[in-house]
This record gives sequence, structure tokens and C-alpha cells, in this order.
Amino acid sequence: MRFGWGAAGAASIGSDAHLVVWVDVLPTSDVHAAAAAVPDGPEVVLAGIGNAAAVADRALVLQAAREDRCIVAIVAAGIDDTPVGGPALDASLEGAGEPAGDTSTVPDFAVEDLLVAGAVVDALADGGIDFSSPEAAAAGAAFTGLRGALRHLVAASVSAELLDSAGRHDAVEAALTAGASLPVLRPARAQPPRAGCAEREPAARDHPEAVAREQR
Repeated sequence: MRFGWGAAGAASIGSDAHLVVWVDVLPTSDVHAAAAAVPDGPEVVLAGIGNAAAVADRALVLQAAREDRCIVAIVAAGIDDTPVGGPALDASLEGAGEPAGDTSTVPDFAVEDLLVAGAVVDALADGGIDFSSPEAAAAGAAFTGLRGALRHLVAASVSAELLDSAGRHDAVEAALTAGASLPVLRPARAQPPRAGCAEREPAARDHPEAVAREQR
């Protein structure tokens, strides 16, 4: 398990992952644009308050299919991390103090994303995927130490205040009552071949007729 923040984190820890978990509990930008920040290849799923166990189940399925260790990259979105340079999902957030065109690669800290990322780390460890980076271990410890106050901390977070002041308290309520379903932001897809790694054209001596002549 690995853990990082925002588009820069996704690029850093997701390149050779088999599953990327995008954590954006109280999104202030379009979560579907998040997949653009993740290198080609791994499946990208969206984690929330209620689906950490579903994330772990998905990782275990991938691990069983590979018959080898599954590398999971957990990426916390932070506050209005917009990796493709687009505007915030709701222009009203600009009036609430959220910049509409934030193109920074490192998002502002979001406690709700840290804690839910930690919940994913904890669920993965319970499922037997427990080899984690120090960053992932720290996120997991944050969750286990504060799990009893999770919903209270999410409701009192800076992101929740931004959404409330923009008249979007329903988004906060939806996050607090999120179920166990696991949204897929992008299915797994093959990476393009690297430069210089094109398939070799068969040499003339490799042709079946040439081999037959040599054997005469």
C-alpha cells in the first residue's frame, strides 16, 4: 500500500499500481476528472466513508486473479485539487473562498480524505494486504485513533464549511450517509508500449522456410 496527495501523488505512486483508490469525501471539484491524473494502466475507484471494505474486497479479487501481490495506491484528493486545470464543480464555491481555477499540483489538506484513506488502509490490512509505506501506515493510524469521531470530524471539516456556505449542505449529508457501493472512475487499461520497445520484426533466418533450408 502507498499513500499520496493529489495529482502529483497519483503520478508518483500510481504508475505501477494495480489499483488506484481516489479518496474525495467532500468533493469541491469533479471527481470524474481525477482519473486524468492517474497514469495509464490501473483501475481507478472512488473511496468514501462507507465503502472501505468494498475497496479491500476489490483489491483481494485483483490479487487472486494475478496470483501475486496487488499494489494499491491510495490518493487523497484534498481540497479542490483540479489536476486537469478545470474550474471547480460549482462556481458558487469561489464566493465561499474556494478558488475557481486552482491548478496547483499539491492540494490543501483535507482531514476527511486523510481519515477515509486511513480507513481503506485499515480494511486492506484486515484483508491481509498489510505491507504498507510509512505514509500509508500513518494514515491508517490516524483513522484507527479517531474512528469513533469520524463523522463528526468530517461534518466539522473545512470542506464541509465551504460546501455549507455555498448552500450545498446536501453534499455533506450525502457523504456522511454514503453506502458500501464502489464507484469505478476508470477501468483498467493497457499501457501504451514504451519507446524503443516495439515488437521485433522476425529476421529472415527465423522464417520457417529459412529454418527448413538450414536443416537440409
